[in-house]
Amino acid sequence: MSLSFKALSSLRHVPGFPQFTISALLLGTAASFAVPYMPLFARNEAGMSPLLLGIFMTLMSLSGVLISTVLARWSDRGARNKPVMLAAIVSAALGYVLLCTTRSYVPLVLIASVFLGTGAAAFPQLFAFAKTHFALAGEDLADRSMITLRSMFSVAWMLGPAAAAVILEVAGFTGLFLSAAACYLLVGLPLLWARSRPVARTSTPAPVTSTDDAGPKRPLTLVALSFVLFGMSNTMGFIALPLHVTGAMGEPSSTVGWLIGLCAFLEIPFILSFALFSGRFSNERLITLSLGLFVAYFVMMAAAPAVWMLAVAQLIRAAVIAVMTTLGMAYFQELMPNRTSTALTLYANTNSIGAVLAGVVSGAFAQAFGYQAVFVLCAAMTGAAFVLLYVVTRRPAQQPALAPSQASAAD
Repeated sequence: MSLSFKALSSLRHVPGFPQFTISALLLGTAASFAVPYMPLFARNEAGMSPLLLGIFMTLMSLSGVLISTVLARWSDRGARNKPVMLAAIVSAALGYVLLCTTRSYVPLVLIASVFLGTGAAAFPQLFAFAKTHFALAGEDLADRSMITLRSMFSVAWMLGPAAAAVILEVAGFTGLFLSAAACYLLVGLPLLWARSRPVARTSTPAPVTSTDDAGPKRPLTLVALSFVLFGMSNTMGFIALPLHVTGAMGEPSSTVGWLIGLCAFLEIPFILSFALFSGRFSNERLITLSLGLFVAYFVMMAAAPAVWMLAVAQLIRAAVIAVMTTLGMAYFQELMPNRTSTALTLYANTNSIGAVLAGVVSGAFAQAFGYQAVFVLCAAMTGAAFVLLYVVTRRPAQQPALAPSQASAAD
């Protein structure tokens, strides 16, 4: 216990760690206010059918992928993360304010695509900005700092959805979206005085099927595809959860917030354990195992006769999300060393691309078979992701050959 406390307390000496922790907590709070209730807003306020809802979510996610990719490449070519991150959070705040002004489909699509799509870059840019500061503390402390920073999102999601349900009950979606916008604006305040450090310039990006010489060799396209399938099933399940719980199961919207908050609460010990025991387990093996567990989660969700079983399933989901989000970021950085913004954005974009595909597929599938059947489809797609990553990682990762001088030194 004393060693664990000492390991965590040492993070206070990492440059900028307190400020980035506050910003990460606020960014997670902003997302936890708006994201879980976006499907309910689309259905109850804007009157979207399942298919139109799917198209809406798809276009918002697609724009996020395109915009965040452009901004990441710009950052890795020598730009600074701070102005990019600040522009993203201001755009997200403006987008949620504008959502309060209309319920018409086309304006909502434009607002989501332009403003919320730009806001999607805030997550990877915040972590890329943090990494430039944490690197000054050394590799071990930097890795622990990044993992602990990710835990702030789980802390936010532990309380955010439940608080959002109260705001929704009292002030409606207008109050909810204005609260999310305020949180986004507050994200930048702790970092206004943080020194923006230039990102090291890189050469022309390598093809997506290869990795940098300093990292383990993996077919990056196939790894990314497995993460896309995970992101697709995770998003489809996330869209289906509030609609299934409030529709087929007849529960109030507060139950949705409670389930999401429970999952986030259970994530925290998993994430902190990664910070305390960083490097003791293979990221690849834990990620592959988590995909197998996620299949069991969706089977439980599809078969759940009551809310209590949905609550039990959140333990599995918490472990999976903790692994895929925390170790997933580290894994992509292992595969793409010295290209932090691109690696973090590629990781974030696998989830966004999954969301792009999930929107239309879940909408069409739910319209034909209902939202409970969506969980069955999610189980099948997660199983495909597990098989794909298992095949990719069965072969030992090929580390780059030692230079002659290094080989002789090793002898």
